Amino acid sequence: MAEMNQYVSFILSDERYAIDIMSVEEIIKLIEVTPVPKAPDFVEGIINMRGKVIPVVDLKNRLNLGESEETPETRIMITAIKDKTVGFIVDAVEEVLRIEPDLVEKAPGVATSIDSNYIRGVARTDKGLIIILNVNKLFSSYEEDQLMGF
Repeated sequence: MAEMNQYVSFILSDERYAIDIMSVEEIIKLIEVTPVPKAPDFVEGIINMRGKVIPVVDLKNRLNLGESEETPETRIMITAIKDKTVGFIVDAVEEVLRIEPDLVEKAPGVATSIDSNYIRGVARTDKGLIIILNVNKLFSSYEEDQLMGF
């Protein structure tokens, strides 16, 4: 039997997405995000978590899926992207999934409205299709340099 990969699944605009669990440091309820003057467009602001300043990105906005609306289920997923900690605002976090690698297929280029460079693959589960994102490709190297300024 193939080794299972684990992913954290979440909701954006009524669609299911997931990222590798090894990228997720923590999941917290939405707290107040402090806007930062002259921050890059993709940065909503910053939060202070236990003395550490973390830039926060609205993942829905980043993927051109519209603006997030705050609900009781809205969460911030604290993730590690290369050497930087970044918070992603998501509509809701669902569960941890164990998926066999051979169940993850390459995403068809027109299957989704988001940039296919961000997608690691699509997994078929008993709850339907899940788009697996590659968090290391969500930002260009220039944008990563901007994130390092926080």
